[in-house]
Amino acid sequence: MENEIRKQLIELLRDKLQRLAIRESELGDKFDLVKSGLLNSLEFVELVASIEKIHHHEIDFEEALENGELTTIGGLIRAFEIKK
Repeated sequence: MENEIRKQLIELLRDKLQRLAIRESELGDKFDLVKSGLLNSLEFVELVASIEKIHHHEIDFEEALENGELTTIGGLIRAFEIKK
């Protein structure tokens, strides 16, 4: 499941990654999508909505934000894994 979500995230971010010259190899679990400047908060919410649509379920933002890692690659993947 983790690899599937990671691949989907990278595919959804591909154009933005290319424009900002960020390599896929830089997208480790601790890479913060918002703090890095890759996404603004609205773009992050849109990314989450896209993944939710693909997997046909929603994450609980309040619950996911509690650990403070939701905007990282690893935190986002875990938020989706918890709901499965």
